[in-house]
Amino acid sequence: MAKRESRIEHLLNAKLIWLSGALLAASWVSAHANEHQRLALQPNDRNWPITNITINGQETPALLDTGATIALINDELLAQGSWDEQAPETRVLGIGGHRLFPVTRIPRLTAGAQTYYNMRVAVNTRDVFPVEQNILPTSMFRTSIVDFDFPKRRVDLYDGYPKFVQGAQRSAISYIYREGLIYIPVRINGVRGRALIDTGASVSFVNPLFAELAKGRVRIDPEQDIQGSDLERNPVRMYNFRNLRFGDNQIEKFGVPVFETEMFKDLGFRDEPMMVMGMDLLGNFRLQLDQKRRRLVMLRE
Repeated sequence: MAKRESRIEHLLNAKLIWLSGALLAASWVSAHANEHQRLALQPNDRNWPITNITINGQETPALLDTGATIALINDELLAQGSWDEQAPETRVLGIGGHRLFPVTRIPRLTAGAQTYYNMRVAVNTRDVFPVEQNILPTSMFRTSIVDFDFPKRRVDLYDGYPKFVQGAQRSAISYIYREGLIYIPVRINGVRGRALIDTGASVSFVNPLFAELAKGRVRIDPEQDIQGSDLERNPVRMYNFRNLRFGDNQIEKFGVPVFETEMFKDLGFRDEPMMVMGMDLLGNFRLQLDQKRRRLVMLRE
């Protein structure tokens, strides 16, 4: 990797993945179902929702990721001998392909007021996968609502309905829940497509088919490239579009990276207009994920 990265490469090369396989499996989860819980988010240069968790009594940061379906834990936090090269594996999809990672179980993981016992996790061996964060899928939280209040740097977990915020612009969008991932309908320049909601992506991007159908305009910036999780590089061009609509929200005259990736095909959306909606967009909202009703409420004051 070059010592100096382009802005796009810097934002994308560390994490744009989802983790396949079975969803979170734990023998016992300790927390009161109706208890309101709050997780503080740490400031960071990529605007990720990172909070402190405890693994086997050791405090460590973790990324709260709507684009993951199994926890990914750094091997340095695991007891020696708790996993080996013959362990069962799970598949990790990335920008350019997929990799297999060993899985194991950890005795105890605590996030906020919830403690998970005998939890199934993927082992993040950083010698073959350049991700520096532990990753927790938001689907592990069993409350009805996962309320990302990005402007106030906190996440609230509670049951019932999404909290009403007086004076805020509110947009509720029904989402498709597929294999542990969340997709919402979007329109770019009037063309319909889907967006993967990914709090583990620092920047949004669009696939070439969507850009072509929406008649985006290629910018004259020099072509750049992105290093994906498979360590291969993907050519990227910046495109300008007139508008992006999702729910009652509209963004006028915006630029976004466009590049081809096998990820969408592996997710089952071959030859469809698709995009990833990352934290450069999501971070402008209070994002209320209604897991019970499969609705995404986006608030903006």
